[in-house]
Amino acid sequence: MNVMERFRRNFAFNWGVGTVEFGAGKVAHLGEMLKAMKARKVLVVTDQGIVKTGIIEKVEAALKAAKVNYTVFAEVEPNPLDRIVEKGAGLARDIKANAVVALGGGSSIDSAKAIALLATNPGSIRDYQIKAPEDFLKTKIHPLPLIAIPTTSGTGTEGNFWSIITHTENWSKMAIGGPPQYPGGPCIAAKATINDPLLTVSLPPFQTAATGLDAFAHHYDAYTANLSNPISDAISEYSIKLIRNFLPIAYTNGTDLEAREMMSLASLLGGISFANSDCSAVHCLAEALGGMYGNPPRPVIAHGLACSLFLPWCMEFNSLTDPVKHANVARFLGEDVSGLTLTVAAGRCVDGVKRLIRAVELPRSLESLGVKKEDLPAIAERATWNVSVDSNPRPLSLEVFKDILNKAYKGW
Repeated sequence: MNVMERFRRNFAFNWGVGTVEFGAGKVAHLGEMLKAMKARKVLVVTDQGIVKTGIIEKVEAALKAAKVNYTVFAEVEPNPLDRIVEKGAGLARDIKANAVVALGGGSSIDSAKAIALLATNPGSIRDYQIKAPEDFLKTKIHPLPLIAIPTTSGTGTEGNFWSIITHTENWSKMAIGGPPQYPGGPCIAAKATINDPLLTVSLPPFQTAATGLDAFAHHYDAYTANLSNPISDAISEYSIKLIRNFLPIAYTNGTDLEAREMMSLASLLGGISFANSDCSAVHCLAEALGGMYGNPPRPVIAHGLACSLFLPWCMEFNSLTDPVKHANVARFLGEDVSGLTLTVAAGRCVDGVKRLIRAVELPRSLESLGVKKEDLPAIAERATWNVSVDSNPRPLSLEVFKDILNKAYKGW
């Protein structure tokens, strides 16, 4: 398929989140937003980290000022678990919640989406895993309305209709959700998102770096995936340049509000972009790794860090399949590709992403993080289960995943 054919294809685009409230101090508007939605009893879904940092106090102040009744469910863990989702959904039903507020990183927001779904629909959250197109019809009843408030700049989940939940029987990641199957149909996307960059200022450097590489991975995947379209392309072209310019600043100076604003924007746009294009090999591998190395007793590897470990190798693997777009990615990352042949220019995208990873000082090998070499075949097998395998620009197989994992194990 050449470049022009890609742009002649039919496509649909769903913005996911209904309303975006973006800007410093916007969290103060939460209570009034809920009152306008006629929310009488609200479940706030978050984690203990948010409680300990005091960020939740800003949300509670807004709810109290608007006299909105609320209950806090602060049991979310990294790489959110199916059993925690089901516990939260049970609480939502018990208190007769008619709205959900998600406060935190991707784990809290993904958990809240799944809780909102399961609060109104029967069965287990495992029943709603998306493995094939017909699975999008599983959700019959509208989830509880959700307002998402991110405190990190990486997942972009506040802007889309996906939730990634860990299946605790086989320790794999489940994709839950998907776009509405008809206008106005059931969908787990948030009704509104409040992107308040002030809530990200206290994010430590490592989390800033890891979530920032997750945002980059979303845009790289969306831009190069087989299902890319002109709208997602435009969003990702703009956002990759934002990440190149502002992630190193946010990492080295977390109080730089402009850098925090730009990373919050890039993260939100990443969620919107990949939801309409899809992810590819990077996330197939990162989610497989997170399924096995996302919870104790094994070492816990943050999702964004997992993405950064696989990015150079996946970009190298894909670059010759679509050299035009990969040469563009190289330019967006600041590489000088003038005078180079197209294929050589495409390969420079790997140099660009390595420079970004070095700038934020993330680890570069699976081995250094305690991943056992004997686990690589199982991780590769789980990667083949991912719903996004066919969206990668170059065909993927078990052997390809094994090869990339072996390279990422030793690193660069």
